[in-house]
Amino acid sequence: MGNRKQSKQQKHRFSEWLSRRWKENKANSQENIHQSNSATPKIEGTPIEGAQTIEQFDLTSSSQSPNLRPTSGVGDGLAESPDTTVLGSDLWSRAYQALDEKSRKWILGTPELKPGNGKQWTTNLITIVREREAAYKDSTPKLKIGDREIIWRDYANKTVTWLVTIGDIAVNFAPAPSPIIWSALKVFLKTHVAQCEDLVAIFGCAERVLSVMRRGAVYEIVYLQDAPPNNATEDLKDVLFNLYKVLLQLLTHALERLNEGQGRQFLHALISPGKGEELVSALSDHEDKLSMVVQACGAVQLQEHQNLLQSLSAPLRRVDENVKNLIEHLQEKSLDEALDYISAIPIGKHHFEKRETRAPETCEWLLKHRRFLEWEESSCSATLWLQGSIGAGKSYLTSKVIDRYVFDNEAQGKNDEGFAYFYCSRSDTARRDPKSVYQSYIRQLAQLNHYPTGMHKSILDVCRKAKKEQRELSIPECKAALSELLRSYPRTTLVLDALDECEVGARKEIVLILRNLATDAERPVKVYITSRREPDIERNLGSESLIEIGTSDNKGDIEKYIEQEMTRFDEEWQSVSQGVREEVKRTITDQSDGMFRWAYLQWEQLKKFKTDQSILERLGKLPKSLEHAYDEIYSQNEGYELAILQRAVKWVLCAAEPLSNDVLLWAIRLETQTDSKVEAALTLSSPVTQSTLESICCNLVVRDSKLEVWKFPHASAAEYFEGRHKDWTGKAHEDVAILLISYLIDCYSEWRIPHWNDYLDLSLNVLDHGDYLNLEHPLQDYARRFWAWHARSASDHHRVSPILKRFLGAAGPQKSSSRQYQAWCKHINTRTGPENLDFRDLFPAEMSIFGICALGLHTLLEGWWDDNIDVSLINDEEMDLLSIAARYGHRSLCSDLVNHGSVINRTLESGLDSALAWALGRQQVETAAFLLDKGCNPDNYANYRSYLCIAADEEQLVEMLLKAGADPNIQCRCCLYGCALEAAAGRGRVDSVRALIKHGADVNFTPTCSWEGFGSPLAAAAWEGSLGCVKLLLEHGASVNAQLEHGEYGSALAAAANIGSLECVKLLIEHGADTNAQLRHGKFGSALGAALFGWAEGIEIVKYLVEEAGADGSILSSCPGLPSIPSEVRTLERARYLVEGGYIQASILTDLGLEV
Repeated sequence: MGNRKQSKQQKHRFSEWLSRRWKENKANSQENIHQSNSATPKIEGTPIEGAQTIEQFDLTSSSQSPNLRPTSGVGDGLAESPDTTVLGSDLWSRAYQALDEKSRKWILGTPELKPGNGKQWTTNLITIVREREAAYKDSTPKLKIGDREIIWRDYANKTVTWLVTIGDIAVNFAPAPSPIIWSALKVFLKTHVAQCEDLVAIFGCAERVLSVMRRGAVYEIVYLQDAPPNNATEDLKDVLFNLYKVLLQLLTHALERLNEGQGRQFLHALISPGKGEELVSALSDHEDKLSMVVQACGAVQLQEHQNLLQSLSAPLRRVDENVKNLIEHLQEKSLDEALDYISAIPIGKHHFEKRETRAPETCEWLLKHRRFLEWEESSCSATLWLQGSIGAGKSYLTSKVIDRYVFDNEAQGKNDEGFAYFYCSRSDTARRDPKSVYQSYIRQLAQLNHYPTGMHKSILDVCRKAKKEQRELSIPECKAALSELLRSYPRTTLVLDALDECEVGARKEIVLILRNLATDAERPVKVYITSRREPDIERNLGSESLIEIGTSDNKGDIEKYIEQEMTRFDEEWQSVSQGVREEVKRTITDQSDGMFRWAYLQWEQLKKFKTDQSILERLGKLPKSLEHAYDEIYSQNEGYELAILQRAVKWVLCAAEPLSNDVLLWAIRLETQTDSKVEAALTLSSPVTQSTLESICCNLVVRDSKLEVWKFPHASAAEYFEGRHKDWTGKAHEDVAILLISYLIDCYSEWRIPHWNDYLDLSLNVLDHGDYLNLEHPLQDYARRFWAWHARSASDHHRVSPILKRFLGAAGPQKSSSRQYQAWCKHINTRTGPENLDFRDLFPAEMSIFGICALGLHTLLEGWWDDNIDVSLINDEEMDLLSIAARYGHRSLCSDLVNHGSVINRTLESGLDSALAWALGRQQVETAAFLLDKGCNPDNYANYRSYLCIAADEEQLVEMLLKAGADPNIQCRCCLYGCALEAAAGRGRVDSVRALIKHGADVNFTPTCSWEGFGSPLAAAAWEGSLGCVKLLLEHGASVNAQLEHGEYGSALAAAANIGSLECVKLLIEHGADTNAQLRHGKFGSALGAALFGWAEGIEIVKYLVEEAGADGSILSSCPGLPSIPSEVRTLERARYLVEGGYIQASILTDLGLEV
């Protein structure tokens, strides 16, 4: 008894000492998370004089730690002194003693075991895991186990992550887990296997053991360490003892199953409990008992202990030490500019709007739902569809999931997972556009939280390229970038809220791309989508991973929300009795039918009343449905206020972008006469303030204070107006189009635009918000950019055409246009015009026919735009009408022009000199298909480039041209790439490369055209750093050592070395690339020379070539001369490395113009 008391006091003093060392060790611990092979700092000095260490305890004592001494067997390589050890849990000792003799011998391996602290054990085990994983690096990434296709490397990542997590606990708290379990795990992880699936079984079992082991360690620290004995703690000890015993038995049982050749069956049992493995089922039972017994252990006082317990509910966030090699660090300004160039959608504001209005302690049920946890924890790519009726609170549930991964305390820790989210919204066209979704995902995934100044290198390269070419990322680039990002991280989660608020075509595209990305990914990809039950979504998503929000799911959350609101409103409800308050809560909860939106609206109505009688009377009149609730609010307005409400609804409903105060408060004042007079003037009604409009539109249209725009508070509000009041909302676009065009006529009648040269330097008047005709007014900016879009969106073209003809010029599209239209054309030269419109295509503006073709206004002007049309007309950019229409993707207009006599193969003097070239260059798929179907020559050239080369960015266009008879090996006449395959490879378009090879493209084609930059498809792919393209070309016979007569590099290896793609350099060398080949062509003479004068930061490529790939430094003496150096500082750094390392004499570099 005395010995036990003394031991307990020693443990207590040891714990106090370790706590004092916690702060200084924490920083080292966090730093080592991504450095699993680095040495672990030792704790010097024993904190308690005369304290016993692990090897002093007798193994046969069930109440003390085992007698563990250094040996040459288990624990080899961990030569630690006794004073580096920490006291382990004696529950593991008891569990060990309860095993049969055979199991005990297997766990120890030898009679004695060398001690070590928890962090040292975990570091050693991480090394073992990574070495064993690397042995199967060439294995297929996926295994079919039962009915699941798992990504086996995720088990290695999960094992490493659990080890890192437990290692942190061992450093920051005491006692650490016993060396017994560490020994068992080490022996188990080093078990010999003959096939990959057996190794996965080992990782799977180890991962399961470690997850339970971590939970047990946390409960010991929180509830047992220094705790006085009582019934609850004794019960906890008993459950932990039995649990630890089952864990040890599971390891020995797994080894037996592996020796019997039953690894796959054992892994199946781990993945799907209840599949015949008794110990796996027993483990689950003991975990359930553990969860029950800790509930009786009482409240936790220490904050650090509370944090530990909370961490048990957080998702496992993978770590991967290789991710840091993919990051390039930038200055804050450069980083922000690059990220904003990819996407400027303020997703953080969208999230915090939901997060801050979500009632505390609600939405918890989803995170505990069986299907959610299965989706989250499985080692396979999976899609979870959260489905609910309108107003059920799906977006709030989404915000809870996002908090779990991004904003909760545990989510802030270091991990290497990718996570991105997006809130779709029908109130904002940008938030319904598939490209916006992809670009936002790319922006978020390009950064990781613990690399605040870093950005994914490959995405940064794509961004720089697009920015240099003054364009946004294309859809193919987005898909390629997302694919690259999903390959980079150990796991990626993509969250998409309110998919049903996108148009049918858009949501189909989004779902298909996300599912294809997840299917093709070699790392787990988790996709979380919310929407209502829509037939098209159900077809595309299926119902296998469906969580449907039921009335019972939300009932508790609605009740909490009403309780919290009544508490917050307590001062105003001083006269309201407790009984009535309970009746309010009960009535709203029961009648809501799980619909949060309905509950919110009823509370907003009820809180206006202040007495029991009035509240009870209101409770008896609650609307029966959400539609009736909106009816009630809508009916509160009449007369002019009703007109203002309807105007606000129409503008917000059809707006091309969310409207600010400065736009909407002026827009709702615009009026036109309703008679047939085309010349009727625009009038302005009396002013309406923001507060007045908010009062009129109460809960039907609201102003977002964070985004400073007007919107529908919920998708149900917009749908209410579209359904219940379609008699006037159905005319919204034509009403708005008529107002905007009338407004522009007035603006440009008031302001006379100077002549062209004078206008370039024109400084328009300072904005006067009171002068709505000022050309700098926000309403004018909106009208200038979106009038044509609203006109095209109108359902009744006949209503819009009179005012449109007046604006364009009543004389006709090929005659003198109106002064106002000409002013608009000149105005958008220095101010933003319609999206994707090149204003130069409109000139000469004296004829509006060019604008009609560019803007696609022909459908509004039937019988007028094409009256006696001259299809041969050429604009100032040397484009004919067919080319203009093709450039902007107006397929039906192209058809009309062809019917009117346009020549489809006409050669022009414009940048892309034919209609088909413009369609291909702007990736107008439908238009290109039409022109090919009408007989366009697929083997033609535009500006010396082949059509196939122009189309190389988009696999669908490449396939279309090849099926139309295009020669897959057609050579460009003057081009950076020389042929289509080289262009596709040089842009990283794996799908296009695959399509070209399938149709017979020569992977060793050697272009000879002028301005050729690379010399072969493989060199172009290597320079781009596209591993996918390089692999594909090598698989189909590309020559890795071809001497390239054209281009700047001379070989594919030199191209990869010069641009700084280490992965491609390694891949090429693995396939036999000669690092010491003397290059007869190009600027560099050798791969080492290309690396020396390369574009990448640092010495990484040069170091790899000389230290690992055997490059001979003396080969630099054959360098043709000093090339154009991208950065002399970078080049000199590499040169110094070569000289100081003895790889080359300084004189050789001096001859090259480098003074080292």
